[in-house]
Amino acid sequence: MSPVLKRAAGVAVVFVCLATLLALSKGRIAHEQCIAQPEDGTWINSDPATRSFPRAVLRFTCQDQVLNGQPYPPGPPWHIHLWGSCHPTNCDWGETGATRLSSGWIYGTYDQGFAKRYVYARMSQARPGQLRTYVWTDFTDPRRADYASNDYYHR
Repeated sequence: MSPVLKRAAGVAVVFVCLATLLALSKGRIAHEQCIAQPEDGTWINSDPATRSFPRAVLRFTCQDQVLNGQPYPPGPPWHIHLWGSCHPTNCDWGETGATRLSSGWIYGTYDQGFAKRYVYARMSQARPGQLRTYVWTDFTDPRRADYASNDYYHR
């Protein structure tokens, strides 16, 4: 084999190796863009006698890909699932889509017909390792007083 062909073959092997490494690293880089979110998971109210929300589940969906110019998978990046304090069992409010605001709060709403609930959640700055929720209840009936609840949760 001539020196020119040997050199061309060597360059080709190096090119194939580099292309393979680049392809493998792109997949890994895309996967690493979604780091674990500290709010993601099931939370129990720190006050066992709470009259607001005994349990909350925050679910994060990694949207580290783009398909047709839109984040993939489609839908909101966060979901909030609350249980209200009811007797004899807690009331399942279901799950609502949410998003992280620039302030760091995860924000979602529940429209229950008689009231709209504005839900905010984030890791507590005052109580490390705990989740804090702030829920503003806006009643449609002007005769009912709106109110807020502020709760802390542990895992």
